Amino acid sequence: MKLSHLRPRFRFTFFQRQFLSHLLLSMLILVLLAAGFTYYMKQRTFDNETEELAGVSKGIVRLLAKDGDDPTSALQAYRTLLAERRTSFILLDQAGEIAYRDPKMPGALRGKAFLDELRSHISDTKDNESFIVERGTEEPWVVVYRQTKLKPQKTELHLFVFSPLHGIQETMEALNQALIYMIVVIFVLAVAVSWLFSRSMSASILSLRRTTRQIAAGDYAARSTVRRSDELGELAGDFNSMARQLELALHKLQQFETRRRHFIMDVTHELRTPLTSIRGIIEGLKNDLVPSPEERANYYGIIEKETFRLIRLINGLLDMEKIESGLITLNKKRTPLKELFEIVHESLEVLIEEKRLHILIECEPDLQVYADYDRLMQILINLVKNSIQFTAYGTIRLTGSETETHTVIVIADTGRGMSKEELSLIWERFYKADPSRSKSNSETGLGLSIVKQLVEAHAGTIGADSTPGIGTSFMIALPKTDRAASKDGEAG
Repeated sequence: MKLSHLRPRFRFTFFQRQFLSHLLLSMLILVLLAAGFTYYMKQRTFDNETEELAGVSKGIVRLLAKDGDDPTSALQAYRTLLAERRTSFILLDQAGEIAYRDPKMPGALRGKAFLDELRSHISDTKDNESFIVERGTEEPWVVVYRQTKLKPQKTELHLFVFSPLHGIQETMEALNQALIYMIVVIFVLAVAVSWLFSRSMSASILSLRRTTRQIAAGDYAARSTVRRSDELGELAGDFNSMARQLELALHKLQQFETRRRHFIMDVTHELRTPLTSIRGIIEGLKNDLVPSPEERANYYGIIEKETFRLIRLINGLLDMEKIESGLITLNKKRTPLKELFEIVHESLEVLIEEKRLHILIECEPDLQVYADYDRLMQILINLVKNSIQFTAYGTIRLTGSETETHTVIVIADTGRGMSKEELSLIWERFYKADPSRSKSNSETGLGLSIVKQLVEAHAGTIGADSTPGIGTSFMIALPKTDRAASKDGEAG
């Protein structure tokens, strides 16, 4: 079976669903209100008619009480007033026989069926209660019952006052016609309002849909233009926030990919250059093309130098892999910090003299640092070499101090400095502040990234501050004990 056969022939859009739902809800409310209003007005009209007939019955009872001997003349005069209102009445005795009947009562009400209907309500109807009679009549009649006594015999009589329901029906028909007009007007307004609300929501969703398709197509700079104060507005805001994060992640990924490619090119160049030199020298020595002992010794030195370059590159890659894989093991112990500074100075003395720089050591002799000796030496040498590389003249200052919980190391130089953009990238892998100079200095872009991860492996922190043209300073804070390191971890 093909899946196309399972698809609905007509697809409801969000706008259509919203519009129909609003319209149906409006219609339901209109129908309920109209039905309730019609019932209320009908009941109200019926109650008014009942009150009016009850007033008539009360007047008849007064006439009977006033002229008990012969109330015929009084009733006849009162009947003249009732004729204009199409109201009639009848008196039945205790046996249900006619004691007095309105002479002008319509002929349809003189039949036995109508009288039997009245007699059936004598026992279960209270005074001034109303009911409707349709049996034996051409149209419904509203009847009000009242029990009275005829003086002076005190004969018990049953008074029924009635009026045709036709007047009520005419009133209700006029009311219903007005109500229909009102419903039509309200329906048109409901259609317009439902269309506007549905259109607004549909436009917002279509905007989000277009933006989603743009992002799916790779345009991470796309943003939704929806500005609302409801949940759709919040959704649009969250969507734009997600798009910004995706754009930022893509930008970082592109930067990482660019640096990775540069790194591969640099590593390839760094590997190819020493290997080519070594291969050429070995072939020359192998074919006795270098007869002089002095020249042989010089070429041996070149081979040794290029081999050290390869070792440094490979060691940097291995260190990075170990740190990222969590395979590095730290053997922490307490070591005089000033002694480490002096060893770094001696190790890099040749590079310092070549650039005619000065190193100043400011550290108390008894100040100790709790760290892995080899890894801390690696950190300090990398930072000092970085300062030497980017300092043309001036001083590199090594400072040691302490707080209650940490040993603080500061390495400051008077080099070219860095901008804020460069400063935010120096800890990332493969980043080189000056690619044009890195090739001549065998820089791989791994040094500062390794330094940061080694410091963090000691549960310490490292930061940098730099001003272009003035210099750069690195500050390292290492916990004095493992307990202090654990407290820092809990606080973080």
